[in-house]
Amino acid sequence: MRKVLVLGAGRSSSSLIAMLLERAEDNDWEVHVGDIDEHTAKAKCQGHPAARPFRINPVDDSERNAHIASSDVVISMVPASMHPEIAAVAIEAGVHVITPSYVGPEMQALHGKAVAADVLVLNEIGLDPGIDHLSAKAVLDRVANDGGEMVEFESYCGGLIAPESDDNPWHYKFSWNPRNVVLAGQGGAATFLSGGSARLVPPHRTFQDIRHIEVGGTAFEGYPNRDSIAYESIYGLHGIQTLVRGTLRGEGFCSGWDVLVQLGCVRDDAPMEWAAGTSWADWMRSFLPSSSRDEPVRQAIAQRYGTSDVTLNRLAWLGLFDAESGPTVLKGTPAQVLQSLLEVKWELQPNDRDMIVMWHRFAYRLNGQMHEVTSSLRLEGRDAVYTGMSDTVGWPVALAAEALLAGKFKGRGVQVPLHKDYYEVILPALEKLGVRFVETHRICS
Repeated sequence: MRKVLVLGAGRSSSSLIAMLLERAEDNDWEVHVGDIDEHTAKAKCQGHPAARPFRINPVDDSERNAHIASSDVVISMVPASMHPEIAAVAIEAGVHVITPSYVGPEMQALHGKAVAADVLVLNEIGLDPGIDHLSAKAVLDRVANDGGEMVEFESYCGGLIAPESDDNPWHYKFSWNPRNVVLAGQGGAATFLSGGSARLVPPHRTFQDIRHIEVGGTAFEGYPNRDSIAYESIYGLHGIQTLVRGTLRGEGFCSGWDVLVQLGCVRDDAPMEWAAGTSWADWMRSFLPSSSRDEPVRQAIAQRYGTSDVTLNRLAWLGLFDAESGPTVLKGTPAQVLQSLLEVKWELQPNDRDMIVMWHRFAYRLNGQMHEVTSSLRLEGRDAVYTGMSDTVGWPVALAAEALLAGKFKGRGVQVPLHKDYYEVILPALEKLGVRFVETHRICS
């Protein structure tokens, strides 16, 4: 039997593990699932006869490395910082690797060794990055093959909440790592192209540079994410006038989050300690200038930032102006304290369903006319375990593992799924699972 090894059984692994086990008998697989919490690994395997859950020792890598060396493919679902270490062990053993994470310098440095070992290290094959690459490149290549010249490309994606589960004014609940959500926009300036010029949005203005987008009759807000200009080369869009990749949130989210950014409530670089009995109103006051100490916190924020009542009501819904209750975490960075509150207020309840929304816009010139294509995906999760986020991260990973073991991917080295060899295999398989993009096309002139 062939051995498929999954390292990491967190919330994004649920659908991945389920699909691997569903297909294990047909493919003659054993699916080994490791996690530092063996109970979590066992729970995700649900007693399936092809499953082999085990505990990862956090202080001794020898057993983990032995599992890697005896596998046919390793799927790394652990934190992204650990992927290069796992890939290095796998390459040494001649074992293929799949991760859903961005390729960093440490991973890219393994390319030569992977090629020499005849190993494929396939990264960025989850949702974003992953399905975004596959779906965008399918259209970009089609336009190029037809002789079109790309002028503008925009791409946005968000993990949100399904309408029937949307019961708060932020239109948001956590369906993935809360820490990543709280720290969004703090990884450096966002850069993109607009009208042929490079633009830079510093972290403190990230949630002010908003693009309004409608998908399926619902309004969303998009903000720029990381380095979009790099995709001029990655996607082969040299000379394009507009190029931006971003994140989607519900209507009104960005104005509320921007207040927290301006105040410093999401800073993660300043460990602090608040006194026992500190209320949320007291906590918020610690981010305001001392000159406003005699004003109610809500009023002080409104005057300092010109914040609307609608936005202030969102902050009030979180309880941030409450003088009776306060943080349970009193020592840590502001981001850590705020996260402890949001994990309660934005918790995905057992009967809740999340929603994935992805939207691409392509503007191109063909035969003297301007054309515009929009391509959108809107997918709701099945429940609070098999979420839309888990499905769209896990399914493409599982499908890639199946295709790789079937010999369908010939590339070797550190790869990203930008070629038709990947999207021609994975997109049709995803469509059968309900991950379908809806396209519209119009001629502009």
